[in-house]
Amino acid sequence: MQDNTRRADRVFFWIKAIFILFALFWLLFVIMMLSVFFMSEDLIVFLGGILAAGVLFSFISGAVFFLSVFAFCVSYLSWLHRAVTNLRILTTTKFSPMGAVLITCIPFVGYFLNYFIFSDMVKSQERYMRQKGILKERFPKRILNAWIIASLVLLVLVFVDPNQLGFLAVLSTTFDVDGSHAFQFLEKTLIVVIPILYIMSFSAYIKQERELFQFHTEALFQKRVDEAIRERDIQRAVDMLRKSRNKENSQSENFQADREGQKI
Repeated sequence: MQDNTRRADRVFFWIKAIFILFALFWLLFVIMMLSVFFMSEDLIVFLGGILAAGVLFSFISGAVFFLSVFAFCVSYLSWLHRAVTNLRILTTTKFSPMGAVLITCIPFVGYFLNYFIFSDMVKSQERYMRQKGILKERFPKRILNAWIIASLVLLVLVFVDPNQLGFLAVLSTTFDVDGSHAFQFLEKTLIVVIPILYIMSFSAYIKQERELFQFHTEALFQKRVDEAIRERDIQRAVDMLRKSRNKENSQSENFQADREGQKI
């Protein structure tokens, strides 16, 4: 079992970077939404400068976002392979290390299948920790479930035409707002919420993973100490037996010499 802490830290760094970019995109969208409801000359001038700079910002942030996603994918797959490998040393999992990586790499579908991989890892890890009596806190499965539900809702929002959904008309009539704008606001909000939910789930799993690695390391150290003590005890017993035999041989030789001397 190897330490997976550094890989997890790299995943944390890149997923937080992606979250910050999503938050900036969401903030820019909120500013654009405000320009629709609060049109004033000062606000128009201010938003004009924001949007002019937004073209350059979008280009730079898009490049940074692409690099961040690529680095996150590489770091996550490296962590995932080692995490499943560590679990299979201690217990059983439904997915092999390479199988988990390959399934996660399937375009689009792998994102949702990763939910089942992660859930299986959580169950296997908690089962082993419960057997060893070291489970301090249960994994918040409701947060992981909220992540997959929010992802499915976002999937519907992206691929469904908002004009075909009847609730937009009800929303526009009830709250006196533009239904399409509310639809877009919900979509952008989910884009920010989904990374937060996954960060929370990932943090909870990593906390248990580190506790499990520490327990395993201490158990191995104690095992080596016990083996060293046992080897020392065995060596001590061998030395005592050897001394006892040497003493008996010496006494036997002396007795034999005395008998020979008496015969002479």
